[in-house]
Amino acid sequence: MFKNVDAEVKRSVRYIALVVLMCSLLLQAVFLLIGQWDITVLWGNLLGAATAILNFFIMAQTVAKALAQGDKEDASKKTQLSRSLRMMMMALICVIGAVAPCFNLYAVAIPLVFPSIGAYLSGVLMKK
Repeated sequence: MFKNVDAEVKRSVRYIALVVLMCSLLLQAVFLLIGQWDITVLWGNLLGAATAILNFFIMAQTVAKALAQGDKEDASKKTQLSRSLRMMMMALICVIGAVAPCFNLYAVAIPLVFPSIGAYLSGVLMKK
């Protein structure tokens, strides 16, 4: 499945997956500390984290393929379409998290920002 995946994409996705895992553990701990933890938090966190990692993977793949193309206009259209579809995917996941009683909506939605935290940390760490 991952045979055609660029090495840089693999490396980036592994890094983001690690950040999402660490942030997810912190999220679980916060819910425990405030006395709001139940199984729906775990299921919601798993759904949100998986979606966040998948979203990042699709984005990284799309950008890598767009950069490999020579046509800037076509690449731009493909990345815009990918962004729109990924946003719809995340919105649908949040709706599922809100409607399905087995998920805590906050635990679904919060992990969707974890890759952004990872990207920020990567930028800060790379400067040093």
